[in-house]
Amino acid sequence: MKKPIVSLIVIGVAGVVAAVAGTAAAQERSQATPARQAAPAAQAAPAAQGVPAVPAFATPAPLPAVSSADKGLTYHQASQVVTVKKGTARVATVTLTTAEYAAKSATATLAVRADRPFTIDPALFTVYDLEGWENEPAQRKRVRFEPGAGTLKLTFPKTAARPMALGWVPQLDKEAAAVWER
Repeated sequence: MKKPIVSLIVIGVAGVVAAVAGTAAAQERSQATPARQAAPAAQAAPAAQGVPAVPAFATPAPLPAVSSADKGLTYHQASQVVTVKKGTARVATVTLTTAEYAAKSATATLAVRADRPFTIDPALFTVYDLEGWENEPAQRKRVRFEPGAGTLKLTFPKTAARPMALGWVPQLDKEAAAVWER
């Protein structure tokens, strides 16, 4: 008679443990299920007063870059630094950090600190030489600078005569924005 009671108690305890474990597993599933179900619903934000819905996971489109040739830009050179502005807002600063001149070649490194996306056409830089020639750089592809610090390296592999100054004319119908003399 003692054995059946002990067996029933063991079976009862095992049943309670199984029921508790099953309840805990069910609670875990029920807690995890709403998160999985909520994810698809959170993908689109509701449209507010004429604004189209944007998916919650979408990143904003990058700002369009301001071209150094933009007619609305103004340039101010103070020593090695050129400040580029659009209206009263600064767009970037361009600083000549190094310039190396050989007998008939030159290299220059410019530090660009962009406040917003900014593009520079290296072809609009010129090395003026002793005989008055204007020499173009080897780089021809536009360079985009994101907000922050960047570097532009220019090489002038062949000049007609001894290099004397580096010039930058980003707006072709205007005077040079900068001239850095040797």
